Amino acid sequence: MRKIFSWIGGFALIAFSFYFTDRVSLLVAQKSDLMQEIKMVSSTYEESPVDAVIDKETNTIIPGKFGRSVNNQESYLGMHDFGSFNENYLVFDYIKPQKSLEDNKDKYILKGNPKNRKTSFILMPNEEIEEFLDTKGILYDLVIDSPKELRENVEYINGAKNKETFNALSSGIDNKKKICLKGESDETLCKKNRYYLIDTKQVLTNSNLSKIKSSLAPGSIILISSGVKLENFKIILNEVQFKDLEIVHISNLIDEKE
Repeated sequence: MRKIFSWIGGFALIAFSFYFTDRVSLLVAQKSDLMQEIKMVSSTYEESPVDAVIDKETNTIIPGKFGRSVNNQESYLGMHDFGSFNENYLVFDYIKPQKSLEDNKDKYILKGNPKNRKTSFILMPNEEIEEFLDTKGILYDLVIDSPKELRENVEYINGAKNKETFNALSSGIDNKKKICLKGESDETLCKKNRYYLIDTKQVLTNSNLSKIKSSLAPGSIILISSGVKLENFKIILNEVQFKDLEIVHISNLIDEKE
């Protein structure tokens, strides 16, 4: 029995030693020049959350944006080995907005958050434009309704009309986010599987170039119809570059932490 108490006492002493050492380390860290510098600049990196814009009548949504604050302790640990401040090693705690896309996946996404200078292309099957985008390495989303060979710069939208094909595509498509397109995907299956639902109003055809050019803005999601000619698509691409918009996948465009 005495030996058992001796073991317990030994374990307690070890645990206390670890706790004491940890508290001393924290105290030293709090008073270090590096921690003071992190605290001094942390407010300049803080952002308040932005609520998503929801229209209940049309059941649509424009994603908001997570806020963020600097986690001083984790940032310090990341920079400690360097011994100096480096903003690339700042660690953030994210603050979810009260109205978030993540809580409203039943609503249709009209566009990305306009505060980000980004845009996305959704392409209906169009071999000429697909080949051009693949050659240039330009990111785009492609609507598919059957399994096919997947390409690196393409994010795929599940356009299946039946459960069997939908499930096959769902397991085969390795996207950051699962995405459906209104009018092309089985909406019942999309909602059941909590996919993101896109309903862009910017649909490019060969006869509305001027309209799409003038409406192109940060957050735009441009749907390229199957019959669009490459020369017409290039006009829109040039407008994107002129307006200095970054072309990203839909998953990036609607990500509230981006």
